[in-house]
Amino acid sequence: MRGRMRWPGMMSLLAVLVAAGGAGWPSKDARAAVGTLTVNLSETSEAFKNPNMGFRPSVYIGSTNFPDKEYTSIYKHYIPYTALENLASDSVQKIKDWSNTAWAGLENRNLKVVPRVVIVYPNVGEYWPDGIPHTDTAQRWLSDTYKNRMIAFIGKLGQAWNNDPRVAAIEFGLFGNWGEQHIWPDKFSDNTDRIPLSMQQALGDAYVNAFPNKKVMVRYPDTFVGYPFGIQWDSFALPDDVSGGNGEIARDTWRTQINSGEVAYDWGDQSNLGGSPDGTLGSVNNTNYVIDWIMRTHTSSLGWIAEYNAGNSAVAAGATSMQKKLGYRYVINQASYSGSVQPGGTMNVAFNVTNKGSSPFYYNWPVEASLLRADKSVAWKGVFTADIRQWLPGTDWNLSTKTYNNAPASNAVSGSFTIPSGLANGTYTLALAILDPSGWKPSVRFANTNYYSGGRTPIGKVGIGGDPSDQNLGSFNSLKSDNTLSYNLTSGAYDGGLSGGGGGDTQAPTAPAGLSNAGVTSSSVSLSWNAATDNVGVTGYDVYRGSSLVGTTAATSFTNTGLAASTSYTFTVRAKDAAGNASAASNAVTATTSASGGGGGTASYEAEATGNTLAGGALAGSCASCSGGNKVGYVGNNSGTLQFNGVSAAAAGSATLTISYLNGDASRTAQLSVNGGTAVALTFPSTGSWTTVGTVQTQVTLNAGNNTIKLSNSSGWAPDFDRIQVGTSGGGGTTGLLLDNYDSSPSWPSNNDLGKWTGANSFLNGAGVIESGALKLQYNNNGWLGSDVTQSLTGYTKMVIRVKGAAGGEQSHFRIAIGGVEKTLAEFSGNTVTTSYKDIEIDLVANAVNRNAPGQLTMTFWHGGSGTVWIDEIRFV
Repeated sequence: MRGRMRWPGMMSLLAVLVAAGGAGWPSKDARAAVGTLTVNLSETSEAFKNPNMGFRPSVYIGSTNFPDKEYTSIYKHYIPYTALENLASDSVQKIKDWSNTAWAGLENRNLKVVPRVVIVYPNVGEYWPDGIPHTDTAQRWLSDTYKNRMIAFIGKLGQAWNNDPRVAAIEFGLFGNWGEQHIWPDKFSDNTDRIPLSMQQALGDAYVNAFPNKKVMVRYPDTFVGYPFGIQWDSFALPDDVSGGNGEIARDTWRTQINSGEVAYDWGDQSNLGGSPDGTLGSVNNTNYVIDWIMRTHTSSLGWIAEYNAGNSAVAAGATSMQKKLGYRYVINQASYSGSVQPGGTMNVAFNVTNKGSSPFYYNWPVEASLLRADKSVAWKGVFTADIRQWLPGTDWNLSTKTYNNAPASNAVSGSFTIPSGLANGTYTLALAILDPSGWKPSVRFANTNYYSGGRTPIGKVGIGGDPSDQNLGSFNSLKSDNTLSYNLTSGAYDGGLSGGGGGDTQAPTAPAGLSNAGVTSSSVSLSWNAATDNVGVTGYDVYRGSSLVGTTAATSFTNTGLAASTSYTFTVRAKDAAGNASAASNAVTATTSASGGGGGTASYEAEATGNTLAGGALAGSCASCSGGNKVGYVGNNSGTLQFNGVSAAAAGSATLTISYLNGDASRTAQLSVNGGTAVALTFPSTGSWTTVGTVQTQVTLNAGNNTIKLSNSSGWAPDFDRIQVGTSGGGGTTGLLLDNYDSSPSWPSNNDLGKWTGANSFLNGAGVIESGALKLQYNNNGWLGSDVTQSLTGYTKMVIRVKGAAGGEQSHFRIAIGGVEKTLAEFSGNTVTTSYKDIEIDLVANAVNRNAPGQLTMTFWHGGSGTVWIDEIRFV
């Protein structure tokens, strides 16, 4: 048979297109003569389970029953708060113990959960932990006691679940009825029922910090704007809540954030839903109606509808149609590979894949090539350098044609693998798989007819040390009926190869420890840290200011330059290795640059610093608009006191003390005592809200060396305190009011550093992008930026904009409006924009700006200019 080409039976399924190296099989003594083989693969007609997608039933309070269902790989789990924590002193281990009991064995069934922790589940129960007052149905959700308890609890959830492989994603929960961030039918005092902005910021920041490795979903698309959260539309496809679906579409975050939901059958117009899961799926029209919403919103999983009766043939047909659209559906179209490889040689593998579903897969799980023995056991394996999160579906769903107007892309993946020299000669089956990193087992299944039980997609035969004996892949298995897949609760390093050679290093370095402030100037902060360790070797460190990468170094020190004077910045560091693995973040350190000009600079001390003394009821809590992200409240009234320790002075004498505070009430007072001396009373005017930071200045006399500064109020409440800043001697002057320094904290667009609304639109780069800690705006006779101020600026005389341009001279390209005055930047300042950052001052008094009621700062770019500017910071001084 060597004289002519012969393809045994199963190759009719593969249709070999190219067999480089000659028209017939060469002799056994030839080396790698088969060359590259290319095959076409077929999409399966089956619907089947895949991780983190599809029909998603719910497990309700009091139950830990996860029944088998034909397409289910993911469950929502409603969890009462008190099952995880009752006392504030309850440990993280209590959450872990509960999880291990409730979710025992899920890994063996390849099931994962989306937990939603609830405090109030109407008509079922309320699960308030000890210590949180909750008699007032509205006020109980707004107290600082509740907020601070939730922030701490979310941190515990993160420690328990952020790296738990059983957890597919997190539903925000906690706040409001059903944990849906509303209190309907009750109302707050402002006649709304949604979670207030200040609580969104506090709890949203807590979830971002607690769950860097898990996706988080919130109930409403108009809440938590700017946060990296997906949507749980729990009135999915209901005609009475079209605004919810349209809001989800407009939010347009599905490429990186999960959209999920629940078809509501207990209220509203059911004419397109049939009133029940069977009513939906048993009707072609109703099924297609829901599929239209799935495709428009790029939804990956749906609940309640998952409770259908699979024994009804019409319903089962509808479920099959929906499962094939719901979530991702990866189809390999074509693959090419080296037909013959010598031991120690290189095997090239390439394939292209299309996502024919509605959503991406949201975690970076590895794609593996393997060589299988005749019994389908693995003889060799290695992972590609590929990111399956980028395998996106189409966009712009057409209701008439039932297709995306913009078809999904064909994603090309390729790799070159070094075959071990010790691999025995013979014929092997090349297979592809997507692995769950928890155990490195095949998990995500391709939607192709080529399928072996256990999760691998066979491509063709490869000869090691000679030509393959045949291309017969044998019989294939059903995807739907395969229940053999699983994952592990723990996982070590990947033990296979890596595309491009190497040992497949997937172990991240340890987090750098001991990050500290090594010194500041008016425009720079120097950092140092302890070296990280790695199983192979650390190659460098990435330095972050807020969430922005500001530099990379191979050393254990770094200086960030080009900063604004008298400004607080927060830094973290991550280590990385040669394989691209990055560590967790180091400890965060906050440093404040010194004042510009002469006079010795300013030292900053955070209220929440661990070296301070908090007595009585004084309590540290999260504050998105505060320096360092925290503040201290409950000072006064209940004997609560805050004492700053270690306030340093180079020499004895007078110093300017600037106190940053928050006061959403009427004017409050506090007593200030230095080094235990006689207290003096200070007045703290309202800042307009409990998320807006203001400053008060006073002169204090310090001793040389370390000093203490104590704040108290024996007869009433003091304001909340952010930090103090101390100048070495003299009259001082204001430290300024920061509007925004564009460090992605809070994220852009969302709120400015005053906790007020801010946004932009119609630029060539949308709302602009944060680049190296500055807002980059690309414009061509269009674009606007707006930022609420809504507080008095009578204590400030100038607005300072730190800005640079791509070409220089952009000062006449845009107009600025504030306090009833509108002019170009050039007209306001008489200054020019250059290609390096420059502080341009606008004299508010000379320009007759209404400082008492500035209202909103706006910038408009539709005045004939085109170019690019970077705004690094806007502040008032």
